[in-house]
Amino acid sequence: MTEGTRQQRREARGRRNARAAAWLAWIMWALSIALTVLSLWLLLLSLSHPGVHIFVHWIEGTVLAIGFSTVGALVAPRYSRNSIGWIFCAVGFLYAAVHFVAEYAIYALLAAPGSLPAGEAAAWVFSWLFVPQIGLSGLLLLLFPDGRVQSIGWRWFAWLIVFATPASMVVAALSPGEIIGLDPIHNPLGIEGLPNLYEPVQALMLTLLLLAASSQLVRLRRARGVEQQQIKWFAYAAV
Repeated sequence: MTEGTRQQRREARGRRNARAAAWLAWIMWALSIALTVLSLWLLLLSLSHPGVHIFVHWIEGTVLAIGFSTVGALVAPRYSRNSIGWIFCAVGFLYAAVHFVAEYAIYALLAAPGSLPAGEAAAWVFSWLFVPQIGLSGLLLLLFPDGRVQSIGWRWFAWLIVFATPASMVVAALSPGEIIGLDPIHNPLGIEGLPNLYEPVQALMLTLLLLAASSQLVRLRRARGVEQQQIKWFAYAAV
């Protein structure tokens, strides 16, 4: 096999990988948009029932699901070796999924009880799904924009998020009592006798998120050129 033939095969393989990456990114985008549309439809249905609890994070859930998913779909196929685009896709999908299960549970259990199946299952999924949503957002802040952490210290912090996220998911999934965000709804799989740890779990994850956000300030002070502009635009969009 000649060197020219090998080069042609590598180029063909690269084009196939690029097409596959583009398909995957846009499929994730389509799923996020579909879940967001369904979430808003369920919200409108719930609003037609006076006095029903409203998911207070529906605005940011909608904006962040569309925004992160769109950025990920545009970036991931072009820079498939950089994890940032894929993390954008995943974070956008998680925001859409959290919003959807929240609205589904509210409508199925509070607005029109019995009208939809698996309302309690949706509430239970919501009880822990917000944890990876926050955890992955923290990793995004640590890795943006080049897909790498700045130093060994921040690498250890990234591992802290990686280990704290699944542990917090288990704690939240088993905590009894009212679910934060779905206040009138209780965790159907909460273990009675255990303390309700939703607030401590939420506080822990939000603290990790804020500390991860501070890494962008450190990175901005050291960045130059294109990287500096990327961080500035990311900060503007976040605000």
